[in-house]
Amino acid sequence: MMFVLTTISEALLYVCFAILMGSYILALFPDDLIPTIVVSRKVKLFAVLGIAIFSFVPLISLVIYLSEDYGLFQSLQSILLTFEVGKSWLFMFVITVFLGVYIQFFHEKKAPYYSIIGIILVFLLILGVSWSSHANSIESLKGFITHFLHFASVVIWVGILLIVAWFSKNTKNWLSFLKWFHIMALYCFGIIIITGLSLMSFSTPLEAYPDTWMVSYGQSLLIKHLFIIPLIAYACINGILMKKRLLKKENFDPRPWARVEFFILLLIFAATGAMSQQSPPHNMYETISNEGFSSLFILFHDEVVFSDIAVQLVFSIDGVLLLCIAVLFLVMSLFSFVKKMPAIFSFIMSLFVVIAAYLGLLLSIQIV
Repeated sequence: MMFVLTTISEALLYVCFAILMGSYILALFPDDLIPTIVVSRKVKLFAVLGIAIFSFVPLISLVIYLSEDYGLFQSLQSILLTFEVGKSWLFMFVITVFLGVYIQFFHEKKAPYYSIIGIILVFLLILGVSWSSHANSIESLKGFITHFLHFASVVIWVGILLIVAWFSKNTKNWLSFLKWFHIMALYCFGIIIITGLSLMSFSTPLEAYPDTWMVSYGQSLLIKHLFIIPLIAYACINGILMKKRLLKKENFDPRPWARVEFFILLLIFAATGAMSQQSPPHNMYETISNEGFSSLFILFHDEVVFSDIAVQLVFSIDGVLLLCIAVLFLVMSLFSFVKKMPAIFSFIMSLFVVIAAYLGLLLSIQIV
């Protein structure tokens, strides 16, 4: 139960950050470069409240564990004042109070510097998240900076996408919006890939990536990476094909396709949330000794024993066939836009892409 709660809270935490960052960034652009957007004060305040609550959820299990020996009040005091994860949450809580008050009194202000102040406060909250990250605990300053750049790039990209997908009142100036947003998204995606690979290297060597599939952390990481495949496809649809569609048909509504891309990102956030609760496999032997093999991995390789702690990719007929089916589903997802099919059909095809690719990879490995 706690695992599910924390996973959901982590995904919603990303959404709250995205709402605030996206709304403040878009407020800096002139009206002729964005559609008509309305983000109410109430929505922003709920996002701030969500950051305070959802960022605390991972601490609940620690509080419960310590309260058995030290009591609730003493456990809370100890966690918030001595644990790095607790001190980072306390820092974030103070910033959320300032941000909430700021939104309450200055929400209606239109001058650019009001949005800039809001962005700075959100960046301070991102600093708090990076402070409590796995990367910071492993690599100190290097890990902190890498996680900050990674998280900030995600929030900027997803924030703008989320706001235009769900809070735009029309599709006016959508083509003008795509011209600058597509470039920004490419830069953000590039930073995300580079910092993401660096974050991976902190927990395990990149060449040992398949080995991590034996444990829960590696399974979540694999699922997260597989969802990047349809995400890239939707980036092509919304960034390239959409421009051509809008040039031919100005009254076409691109928002359903932007929302589908956001849902894929939400699933990536959920996988990231699951990873945050699992131990990174710095040492596969120790991780398997402490946590055992992933239950998902055992479904495909129930004959595995403790001495088997290495994975080798050896593509089988079944595995290759499933990977080919995954490619077929990906083509169908892209083709559905060309054939003007509903966005929900493309989304379902994207889910099948991930499922087929996952099955294909898990059936194409050999334990050595």
